[in-house]
Amino acid sequence: MNKLNKSEPDLIIVELGDGIVGGYAVDSILQDSDIKQATAAFVFCASDYVGVIGGIEVLRRLGIEIDVIAGSVTDSQMGEDFVQKEFGINAGNARRDGLRLFELIKFAKRNELAFV
Repeated sequence: MNKLNKSEPDLIIVELGDGIVGGYAVDSILQDSDIKQATAAFVFCASDYVGVIGGIEVLRRLGIEIDVIAGSVTDSQMGEDFVQKEFGINAGNARRDGLRLFELIKFAKRNELAFV
């Protein structure tokens, strides 16, 4: 990320491919104060409602608030609506409406770095 940032991009998207719990130490990356400070928006991808609930809980324990929910939980409009109604978090789907998802992320952008 430091190397990428040297070219002064408008945006860096970092995808932490595996889960936020388990043996891959993703939590240590998420707890890094420099990374937290540089985070513009936090997009959490979940496969189902239980994943959304668990993700919100685990990330809040790490001091992270989710800006946008994406992933297969949003494959239907019902999924997007559920997330927005139950948790007050914007939700979007890259396959059904990638432009809208991008706009939600852009709207949530706080600094220069977004985790997806």
